[in-house]
Amino acid sequence: MRPSASADHQAGCRRSLRGPKTTTQPSTRTTVTDLIAQGRHALWTEGDLREARRRFEEAWTRADRENLPRERAESALGLGGIWVHEYREDVLRARILARQEWCAQQPGTPCGLALALRARVAAERDYLDGTHDRVLEALDQARRAGDPQLLATVLSLAHHCLLGPQHGALRTRLAEELLLTAGRSDRPGDALAGMLWLTVDQFLGGDPHAGRSLARLREALKQHDHQAFGYVAAAIEVMLAIRDGQLDRAEAMAAECAVLGERCGDADASGWYRGQLITIRWFQGRLGELLPVLRAEVDSYALGVQDDSLFSALAVSAVAAGDDLVAAGAVARLGGSGLSGSGLSAVPASSAWLVTVNGAAEAAFRLQDRELASTVYRLLASHQDLPICGSLAITCFGSAHQSLGLAALTVGDVPAGIDHLRRAVRGNLALGHWPAHCLSLHRLGHALLRYGNPQERAEAPGLLAAAAREADRFRMVLPAQPSPTSTPARNPRPATTSTDIAMSADIRIRLLGPAGIVVDGVAQVIPGRRRRTVLSVLALNAGELVGADRLVDIVWGDKVPRTAANTLQSHVSYLRRVLGPAARIISQGQGYVLDLPRTAVDAGLAEHLIRAQGDGPPTAAGVRPLTEALALWHGEPLGDVESHPWFEVQAQHLGQLRLRATKMLARAHLLTRQSARAVDLLTPAVREHPLDEQVYELLMLAYYRQGLAGRALTVFENVRTVLASELGADPSGPLRDLHTAILRQDPAL
Repeated sequence: MRPSASADHQAGCRRSLRGPKTTTQPSTRTTVTDLIAQGRHALWTEGDLREARRRFEEAWTRADRENLPRERAESALGLGGIWVHEYREDVLRARILARQEWCAQQPGTPCGLALALRARVAAERDYLDGTHDRVLEALDQARRAGDPQLLATVLSLAHHCLLGPQHGALRTRLAEELLLTAGRSDRPGDALAGMLWLTVDQFLGGDPHAGRSLARLREALKQHDHQAFGYVAAAIEVMLAIRDGQLDRAEAMAAECAVLGERCGDADASGWYRGQLITIRWFQGRLGELLPVLRAEVDSYALGVQDDSLFSALAVSAVAAGDDLVAAGAVARLGGSGLSGSGLSAVPASSAWLVTVNGAAEAAFRLQDRELASTVYRLLASHQDLPICGSLAITCFGSAHQSLGLAALTVGDVPAGIDHLRRAVRGNLALGHWPAHCLSLHRLGHALLRYGNPQERAEAPGLLAAAAREADRFRMVLPAQPSPTSTPARNPRPATTSTDIAMSADIRIRLLGPAGIVVDGVAQVIPGRRRRTVLSVLALNAGELVGADRLVDIVWGDKVPRTAANTLQSHVSYLRRVLGPAARIISQGQGYVLDLPRTAVDAGLAEHLIRAQGDGPPTAAGVRPLTEALALWHGEPLGDVESHPWFEVQAQHLGQLRLRATKMLARAHLLTRQSARAVDLLTPAVREHPLDEQVYELLMLAYYRQGLAGRALTVFENVRTVLASELGADPSGPLRDLHTAILRQDPAL
């Protein structure tokens, strides 16, 4: 039975069983044929999946109404699209599959078309089951059929069903065969598909020449733009930006890439964006921020049926946010096991498998779950030399040796853990994955410091210092190290006690974004808005006495409970444990003093760097300190503390401080002929401060010096509109003078 239950549709089924109609209106057949041709053009030439689906759906409706068996089969095949599993909603997917199966069985369907439909159905069934036997059998039949377009289609389908880490060699053979077959096919999309799959395979396999293949693919896309393939290439470039440590830029690229995916109708557009954002937050040390989003998204039907990666991401995010119960629950859901206990071993070998296992390794390490870590090590050992890539190489967490190292340390096999972490350092260097390299240095340094022999312990401080430098460079917050719950296989007494380490610790307090504490480059989670409020008040007054009554007022406002004094003491005690002896919170009189220099707080350090530049004209020497100051902002300052007028004043002060630094740095860039950098700096500042005429003035000048006078004039029109609507005023004299000078192309500019 085909998917419609209507009387007309059932009658159409009966007519089809009797064979094609003997007469058909030529105009109707031509119209349906045109729709199919338009769908094919949209699919294989333009790569517009959304438009192709619309055309093929209309063709199906017309062909079914007019009982046109061949056109009905062609439209059913076209509805499958380019990829496998394009339909994530169960009812819709079942409807399309039912059409394809039904058409493949009808006597009016030509042999080649029926074979293509059976191959499509086989691929969809295999993908849902996590297998590939049916699609490979269909591929053998397509090879014997001798139709290049049919063979190219089935080769691509088969490739899509073989995205597990163990399928690398077979995938590459299929991609190479697809490239050869494309030479005999007259569809431009076939050659692009072959180039794309080969590029993906090389990235998934850690091939050092993968970048060359991507460059060739990009050149081919310039000659023949294909939206769907171009979207995948753009997503791979987001992954490369993450590897390069350009995390903020990668986040912006990911958002732009998601728009491309939505525009062309790719079912993975939102999922890939989420995966890239998870990767970025992972390396930034901010994955805990995504906990509410992940809890909401983990059951989304838009996820692929073989994708368990969000469960492991949820587990790591929950641990980072201090919610071990949610983390353990997420781990228990891996593999769709529920109460069966099959767990991680049941996760299908799909394109999300390595990412899922990587997240499980991290969760096991942080939760000190020896059983889960043992499973991770057993499953991942045979893929140890691969990078942890997700989907079509659109995200990467670095060398698999890091996951194996964490798993080995968790189960207590220290020699294996240290060996894997050393290999992870080298592997991440080879990948050019700088954030992963930083993280592996950090993990290796702590492993040597805790478990190493005297020579290895002597090596640890250098590794940790290098990791801290790289973390500063890439604006990463390195994760805290969990305490082991059992004695490892090799556990010599450390050279220094925990107190000694704490006394020499490097303490940094972050307020220019989510509030937190960083000890020796390791982020310490501060759960609870009121605890973060106490920390923020003390940090903004570092070295000064803050009265307990003042703290109570800011923390609780008008709703002070009877237990406020005791609760405040509890919060202070918690912060003391996190900070350690190196940064004491001293009880003094009726209040507390945070015994830290103001520059140990990012807000204090930023103010010091900015004020050190003075109020004079900009200099080239100011570029570096101002850049360092602005890099300290990593979100909305004081946005995760209790609401209080005092915090509003502090946040306003920090906002003005940032604006001042932005304008100073922009002037320094203009002085050193770095106009493009000035534009990059000022463009978001215009959005954040739409009434500040100096920002517009600097942006106009920066555009003009880039040779973009038209854009400079557009900025002036924008500010004139904003000022008129918001203030009922015209631009100031200096801004009007600059506008006139640009129009005249004044040499003084």
